[in-house]
Amino acid sequence: MRAPALVCPLHLVVASLALYTLHCSTESSAPDAGATEAPVDTGQSNAGRTAPPPETRPTPASGAMEDADRAEPDAVQASDALPPEGSPQAEMPDAGDATVDAGAPSAGDATGTRRLATPPVYTGNNPGSSGCGGSYATLGFEPDTDPDAAYPLFLYFVGTTFSDSDLSARHDSEAAMAVTEAMARRGFVALSVEYDNTLSFSPDKLGCMYGDANPQSLLAVACGLPQVDCDAGIATWGHSQGALMAHAASQYDVRVRAVWTTGYSGGTFPLPPDRLRVVNGAGDFMNGSVDVLNRAAGLSAAECPDDGRSECLRQDGSGWIQVRQEDCVESSADHCWFDKRSCIDDVVVLEPNWTDPASEKAFALELNADWVARTVRRAP
Repeated sequence: MRAPALVCPLHLVVASLALYTLHCSTESSAPDAGATEAPVDTGQSNAGRTAPPPETRPTPASGAMEDADRAEPDAVQASDALPPEGSPQAEMPDAGDATVDAGAPSAGDATGTRRLATPPVYTGNNPGSSGCGGSYATLGFEPDTDPDAAYPLFLYFVGTTFSDSDLSARHDSEAAMAVTEAMARRGFVALSVEYDNTLSFSPDKLGCMYGDANPQSLLAVACGLPQVDCDAGIATWGHSQGALMAHAASQYDVRVRAVWTTGYSGGTFPLPPDRLRVVNGAGDFMNGSVDVLNRAAGLSAAECPDDGRSECLRQDGSGWIQVRQEDCVESSADHCWFDKRSCIDDVVVLEPNWTDPASEKAFALELNADWVARTVRRAP
């Protein structure tokens, strides 16, 4: 009988090998990193719909909102926690004139939300097969405001499933609902996406989900919704294998402007690093070290030395955050830090310091959702 303590590490080792194989296959089969695939014409139109009014939330004092040429990210800043909202952003030693991204004032109550009455269904890759023969569901939330408005798109991807009893790996998980509802409050049509989250190695997994060769791809059907305006931007969130799916979206569509990942060791995709945020548990034995966090977030050891810091963020808020057990109420801060006490626990328990709207922890859901919304709306 296998010792319980070995279950999570063994599964994660297998998962990491699967993700590595999948990522390598996409580098040879996906479009060239410098090329852009044309948006899919689904035959549906947003004609007659209007873009929602711009947000009135104040922007950070860093002035990083205008980055039209997507230049190399500016200097980074370390601190153990984000300052309270509304407080001055303090400079830290050895960071030049960089400042911590304190997050815009929470948009938690700015926009009412409602469940999507008819969430889209797309065709994707079935486990252990080639081609796009599978039917996959989505669900989520949208703003409950102007019925004629069209909004940017947000996509959520769960991590790898190892058993039918693992509720955290379902696209209707508690965490998926919490994040998509939070993004709908910020003016997004937010979908949690069912996909083949087994340890399938098929290179068609990504191509079917995003490629323009599939007229019923996830991007085709989601961007074709009348209340969605993908030209206003696309954002993604993903955990573990889902983080790879989230980051890889930028390989297929330049409208992907913000990616928020956790349990992630990084990948080679065209998204500029100043539009990526990585949030990993310190107890994640594969992804929790400063070295891995730097590599995943596109930072160097010179920019972010392993000096005891728990975060390293650029002026615009991109970079990485390390979740530590002492900053959590329930979580052991491992690979599954946000929705389980530990990966070997079958019970879903959302970390209170992640979900609490008043949480000032750097990894808090509301603060990170603010960063995503702000980054999508930043000029490309």
